[in-house]
Amino acid sequence: MIKIWMYIDDILKEFRPCFSRKAAFSWFMVVIVGLMVRSDHLGVSSILRELLLDPNKYTTMIHFFHSTAWNLEKIQEKWLKIVKDTGLISYIHGRIVLIGDGVKQAKEAKKTPGVKKLHQESSDSTKSEYIRGFLFGGLGVLVGGATKLFCLPLSMAIHDGNKAILEWKESEYKDDTHVTRLIREACKSAEALGESCWLLMDSYFLSGPGLKAITEETAKAGHELVTLITKAKDHYTAWWKPISFDPDDKRTRPKVRDSFNIKDLFKNTEDFIEETLTIYGESTKVKYLCVNLLWNRELFQEIRFVLVVMDGVKTILASTGLDLDPCKIIELYCYRFKIETFFRAFKQVLAGFACHFWCDRMPIFKQFATVGEMAAKLADVTDKISRDSIINTYDAIEGFVLFACISMGLIQICSLKFSDLINQSEQRWLRTKTNIIPAEETTQLCLRFSLRYTCCKLRKLALVTAIWDRRPANSDQSESTDDILKSA
Repeated sequence: MIKIWMYIDDILKEFRPCFSRKAAFSWFMVVIVGLMVRSDHLGVSSILRELLLDPNKYTTMIHFFHSTAWNLEKIQEKWLKIVKDTGLISYIHGRIVLIGDGVKQAKEAKKTPGVKKLHQESSDSTKSEYIRGFLFGGLGVLVGGATKLFCLPLSMAIHDGNKAILEWKESEYKDDTHVTRLIREACKSAEALGESCWLLMDSYFLSGPGLKAITEETAKAGHELVTLITKAKDHYTAWWKPISFDPDDKRTRPKVRDSFNIKDLFKNTEDFIEETLTIYGESTKVKYLCVNLLWNRELFQEIRFVLVVMDGVKTILASTGLDLDPCKIIELYCYRFKIETFFRAFKQVLAGFACHFWCDRMPIFKQFATVGEMAAKLADVTDKISRDSIINTYDAIEGFVLFACISMGLIQICSLKFSDLINQSEQRWLRTKTNIIPAEETTQLCLRFSLRYTCCKLRKLALVTAIWDRRPANSDQSESTDDILKSA
């Protein structure tokens, strides 16, 4: 396991140029390691408990999250470059696969920026219809191979309830909605990767503003950045493309009364083609019909729709790739659910949202205040000190979540690169091993149990030095390796 920690140390040292002060960089390594191995999820104090740090360092660690020595955008750019250099990014049908989606996290907080009333669309009876919490937009990339695929997180940011804060920060996303911002972030990631990518998203992201965002980012780059593949809702209407259609000439656009419901095409099954495709790793017979239609009353943009019938279930898929093989559209969309698996592991295994930053200068809102009520109260915050304090807390929350994304990404990378080593040194009994590649939880447990031995064996590692420097002065640093192995 020492080999794994040496690899993690090499990766973390690449982040050094992102920090203007050495102390802040050392805390960064401590936080990343602490998030990777912590056994309880009770806020950032769990990092001190897991790494046996000096309790008096708690305040210093809190100051690190509010520090001006690091910049969120630079760390995110460096992380994307590191992921690219690992060589683990998977290519499906010749392209990198980006997956984006939103995730809601309940938060009972009165003075925390970004917390607002959220509606949950779920058929699960255990979930309430409305909650208070964060809406995060997550973007990941598909990594791995034929044995195991992970959705490795690239970014995670608050996408709702933050308009006033983004205006104070003069952010480039201040006028964007959740849909348009996540699509723009995906386009920028594709540009940084230097390749055109597949972008897999839920039906919520097939909208006029979303398509406009793709067109604008493509025009800025001068070439195609992403090809959107998503699911269409059953109530969508569309138009057949007229022979003399010109998108720039409003006179050639079809009349509104000529629209039809896309799901009506399921009535005539004679035109459907039957194929055997690989769906979720199994060969499955699928019937489909592929048509190019004009969609959205404002844009009249041509979209490729694929109507699918599989095991009696009817689904409509959509893509901006007008020449894309419909079989590829069906197979690619199945990978979208990898991000749901990531969200589950991110919440349950790593507790990536378990932070409790708050600001005393933040105005208090009602439990289910509307967006207008929140905007009105935030507009009353006019002094620079209060605004800077709120922005600082907001950045600390996004910083914590991004650090958790990096920690989860490192765990996934270790699972792929050191699968044999992890499987040989498992610290828990498994009734059934379903995959050669260990899951995130198995890798996390192996790292947790091996860290104590690593800290005693490899004192010169940068991350080990950072941990020892923050332990109590009377800690037993002379404990022998044999004693560590006996107690493990």
